Amino acid sequence: MNISKALLMRLLIPICALLLIVAAFFPYEENKHRLRIAPGMWPAAEPLLLAGDMQMLPPDRFQIMEIPWSSAVMRAFGSGAADVVVVTLEGLMRMRAAGQKLKALMVLNQSVGADAILTREPMQQLADLKGKRVGIERSSGIYILISALESAGLTMQDIEPVPMLQSEMELALQSGQVDAAVATEPWLTKLQRSDLHSLYDSTKLKVPIIYLLVASERACARSREDLVSLLKIQSEMAEQLWAQSSFPGMDVVQRRERLDAGELKSCLSKLHKVSKDENKAMMQRLPEMAKQMQESLLRDGVILSRPAKGEWINTSISEEAFH
Repeated sequence: MNISKALLMRLLIPICALLLIVAAFFPYEENKHRLRIAPGMWPAAEPLLLAGDMQMLPPDRFQIMEIPWSSAVMRAFGSGAADVVVVTLEGLMRMRAAGQKLKALMVLNQSVGADAILTREPMQQLADLKGKRVGIERSSGIYILISALESAGLTMQDIEPVPMLQSEMELALQSGQVDAAVATEPWLTKLQRSDLHSLYDSTKLKVPIIYLLVASERACARSREDLVSLLKIQSEMAEQLWAQSSFPGMDVVQRRERLDAGELKSCLSKLHKVSKDENKAMMQRLPEMAKQMQESLLRDGVILSRPAKGEWINTSISEEAFH
């Protein structure tokens, strides 16, 4: 009996250590399957943020992570801290070039003027950007700048890019730190309060700026039911938001975006809400749009190599959500 107790005591410490290791690498089941969503803090992602505000996403199944900058959203996804994100096609191309395993699930919005190059002083033509300092958030907005420069026979080597956050652009323009800046909503609306001149916007692009709902391959495999629910709720909240009618939560959106009612309406008018039928058509065109954008990003060294071949689009989840 004493021998058994002594043996048990000798084994107790290594057994406890083993249990702690197992617990660290294999978390509780409820945490393992909780879908972590980082929509970003821009109007295209507001339906998901609003769904979180109104508790339409059960907290035992979903976790909304409010991350303000697109670069931080992409890092959260790349590190595995987020399972689902809202990114532009440009952002998706960067993520794929970095080797991230993902699936594009749905096209949410298309920019129809929600992205623009603003200048401190009126410039007559895009060629006037040559030699100028241009503020740019490198994780988003490079594509529109490249496209604008190419249309004027210029490249990124003809300007001086100044990396900065969207929130820094107003002061940088006012102080003369930069001559122009690439702004996206809602910061575009805020900058236009300062009587800045729009030199080029997203309506002139060959490949449109689109916002996509993207999930990790792992999330698609283990959380399909939750992803189907997420797409349905996102679509429902988008209908309410773009209807421009007053409803509970609209004041929260205005405070989060820091826009008054009129500015929010103007902001949303520059983002075309993609319908279910339009999404189906755009998802079919997505590979070709990505290929065209990819070549522009490669030419200017934004991405250094083509993404590895492989299927990165999943239409079956949206088809199940909206059949």
